[in-house]
Amino acid sequence: MPQLKLTYFGMPGRAEPARLAFVLGGIAFEDNNITWKDWSEMKEKVAPLMLPQLEVDGKVVSQSLAIARYACKLAKVEGKPLYPEDPYQALLVDEIVDKVQDLWEPLVPTFTMKDQKEKEAKRAALVAKGGDVEKWAANLDSVLAQNASGFAVGDSLSMADLSIFLNVNGILSGFLDGIPTDCLDHLTHMSKHKDKMANIPQIAKHYETKEGPAYAPFKRRASDEGPEHTAKKQKVNGTSPSP
Repeated sequence: MPQLKLTYFGMPGRAEPARLAFVLGGIAFEDNNITWKDWSEMKEKVAPLMLPQLEVDGKVVSQSLAIARYACKLAKVEGKPLYPEDPYQALLVDEIVDKVQDLWEPLVPTFTMKDQKEKEAKRAALVAKGGDVEKWAANLDSVLAQNASGFAVGDSLSMADLSIFLNVNGILSGFLDGIPTDCLDHLTHMSKHKDKMANIPQIAKHYETKEGPAYAPFKRRASDEGPEHTAKKQKVNGTSPSP
């Protein structure tokens, strides 16, 4: 296994799919969390000037989706890589990953809007029923509804699940002004998927010590915690309880 160093800010975001893939696969890596001050200084020395960056045996690569795919190819859970080796299954995973990127597209222009009330109103309309973001989320919900396993593709965890879990719940985190945290509650399969992901033991452990509102959307619900939760905690393949 190569020596890996992942550089990003100490928060979820574009590096999180790779982080979770490494965690799920039990892959050793250096999680190099930097501050905005660090980044302003690095810009003078580092090329390309973008984050996240992954060092693979000292060689630096960038582009978050490329890094995530690489991490998911390395990481295996229950003997299966998070990025499928079968070309058609990989196509299905990529389709969902791309759909998730489309989910963000209508929101991008709001980041440069200077009028706060206008920004919040625009975002609220996008996530309301019939809004462009809600439509993409509903499409993802229908994809999840078609798979009895509860996963996005096939019967096992994949990069598609990480993409849905991290991006959709990131939008609902309360971090983006004007977007209610419960605006997609009517998408029941999405809600079930979140619970399934948050209760995977490696993911639950990864987030249980993370503090701050940015991590709250990815933590398992309080009702799922405690001794009674042990008996029903799923294994990653979702077919039997943890011992």
